[in-house]
Amino acid sequence: MIPYFVIRHTTTALFISIGITAFILIVFGFLKAKYVGCTLQQSIQSAVLTLGVGVAAAGTSYGIVRAIQGSHAI
Repeated sequence: MIPYFVIRHTTTALFISIGITAFILIVFGFLKAKYVGCTLQQSIQSAVLTLGVGVAAAGTSYGIVRAIQGSHAI
């Protein structure tokens, strides 16, 4: 949410927010795998999978909102 408070243009803030979120998901996926003792290759795979889950969750929530908004059209 911080980019929306410090950047005037909402489209720019959106893309910065997406970038920050993707970066955090990748780092989190990598570090959680390293913490449990995975190899480098497994940690990279975990990072990619964590990013994929985040993208899927965001896409699903976006789709649900669009479907709800579309059902209220007159």
